[in-house]
Amino acid sequence: MRRLGLHVMPALELIETPRRSVIAEVDADGRLTRLDDLVTDADIVSALPPGPALVVIDTPLRVPNDDGQRSVEALLSWLDMPSFPVSRKRMQQIYGGHRGEALAPLLAATDRRLVETLPDLVLRQLSWLQRRGPTVAPLGLADYREQFLSVRPPRYRPKGTGRARADGLVEAARLLGDVVDFNGWWPQTPHDDWDAIADAARLDAIACALVAHRAVDRADETLALGDEPPTVILADADMRERAAINVARMRSEGTLITYPR
Repeated sequence: MRRLGLHVMPALELIETPRRSVIAEVDADGRLTRLDDLVTDADIVSALPPGPALVVIDTPLRVPNDDGQRSVEALLSWLDMPSFPVSRKRMQQIYGGHRGEALAPLLAATDRRLVETLPDLVLRQLSWLQRRGPTVAPLGLADYREQFLSVRPPRYRPKGTGRARADGLVEAARLLGDVVDFNGWWPQTPHDDWDAIADAARLDAIACALVAHRAVDRADETLALGDEPPTVILADADMRERAAINVARMRSEGTLITYPR
């Protein structure tokens, strides 16, 4: 099975900036074997190879609500991993549409599975695991939550002209490079914001590809939350226990539509 990560830029960026979508692929050994820039929906569809594949995408593939958020975002908040609240109204206001939902049926195939992830959560979990070291013994929920709250992902996405975050790019690359063999690639020293934006997109795609690799080859280190397509995150034993507790609580309250598996 192929292990692919897709960074898909939001709809509005198609018009306003030359930012690129990116596809990354890693092999069974966690080695980066592909890192290609894409632009149009047709580029993205044609970039996916034939044959069995897990494709992990960093954009919502299903937007069922006009307002509010999906229950998977509510669950992530209870896990102290707040994420962008996904609704049709909000996606339209901020991004000019919900591109991932339109792409999903174009990318789907009988031997291809699509799932979502969030690169910020991937980087945060990698930061956490780096702090924890090689131990696998659970901390216990009280100590775990207290320590986890102090961990933040590196900020590496530029916001506005003159605000490139080169240091954040390096930090994010180091975290990912500890667990993915970049096969000679590394973020370039940015000459302007466009360079940094391009490499930030590539790092997002690599983060997605890492999740695909872990979900296929080390599934006990991931957690899938939600309906099809689910949101897949990296998860250690403490995160799994905390997720189970909050899933049970949300189910008892009748506020959980999605579920982990």
